[in-house]
Amino acid sequence: MKKIQQGGGRAWVVFSRDLAAFPIPRFFSFRLRDVRHHREAMKQPIAILTSLILTSLLYAHEGHDHGEGVGSIVTTAIVTGSEGHEYVTAPGWGVPENGKNIGSLHGDLAVDKSGSVYAATNGEPGIAVFDCFGNFTKSLKGGLAGMHSLTTVTEGDQEFIWGSQVRKNRAVKFDLEGNIVATLPNEKTGELEGGMGGLTELLVGPDGHIYFFMGYGSKKIHKLKPDGTLVTTYGGKGTGKDQFTSCHGAGIDLRYGEPRILVCDRDGRRMIHLTMDLTWIGIYGETPMRRPADVDVRGDYAVVAEIEGRVILMDKSGKVVSALLDNPDTKQWATNGVPAEQLHDNAFSAPHGIKWGPAGQIYVTEYSKVGRLVALFPKK
Repeated sequence: MKKIQQGGGRAWVVFSRDLAAFPIPRFFSFRLRDVRHHREAMKQPIAILTSLILTSLLYAHEGHDHGEGVGSIVTTAIVTGSEGHEYVTAPGWGVPENGKNIGSLHGDLAVDKSGSVYAATNGEPGIAVFDCFGNFTKSLKGGLAGMHSLTTVTEGDQEFIWGSQVRKNRAVKFDLEGNIVATLPNEKTGELEGGMGGLTELLVGPDGHIYFFMGYGSKKIHKLKPDGTLVTTYGGKGTGKDQFTSCHGAGIDLRYGEPRILVCDRDGRRMIHLTMDLTWIGIYGETPMRRPADVDVRGDYAVVAEIEGRVILMDKSGKVVSALLDNPDTKQWATNGVPAEQLHDNAFSAPHGIKWGPAGQIYVTEYSKVGRLVALFPKK
């Protein structure tokens, strides 16, 4: 994007890829006081917001702390991806409570049924919550800092989030207000082969079984009953079949009839399909990859956070159909040390956690000391 021009109470976004300029309503603003000012105007169904995004690309905003397109908060609308799979960054999405910096990130996100996004941080604010428009709404503190992964579950008419709290060697289940309702392992779990250290991912299968991924520990996967009883253990350290260099992230894959688990063997630079009973199916896609850290599957596509500077979309066959915000600067890959003034809107540094939104949005949290959340909306 070249620039944002203001005038007549509307914003004109001029894109650098031969796209026509067009007026965009000023819903998104970077300054926190402007976000609060617009909040009431933005209380409309997500379908309306999505419709406006798809017809107008994205909303503009005004004002930022750094130069245009630089900083810990995205401030420009960047078109990225391949034809048929293009996305646009959402300026001003995910402005934290202090208006500047969400803090150190090394975790994941979750999205509830309303479209609200829960972002795990290393310290305060614990878990930061944003509504579907990207406005900060609250923080869930109460011992919830340092969640390496987050996944939502629905029980009856109530939603919960499971998190893998890697530094405390436990999994935590909490409601959407942050009240802890369960932890694992419990008295029914018993001893886990390889120990509880290094829990990087937790999934809940369609039948309620719980899966622990020990990506920083034993490199094993444990399947548990909903009550915490151990069912089976699979894997271990290695580069061959039934082994992982780092089973860092994973997602439930429903594209093949019977549900599967899609594992990000991050440091093995590959992704692996398993049955829900933890038997090997095969390698997904081509290798080597750029260290896949996390994956989420929606419809026909898996979206993958490769910690080496990009996000990719993969189809059912494992083909990469689009690469988003691909960073050519290898020195910024897979590091949390890039300062805010060197983070650019048109390139990821270290994508770490990733989730689809209800209308095809892609939400990404980066591995970063200064913290950066990135929201990408589909361009159609």
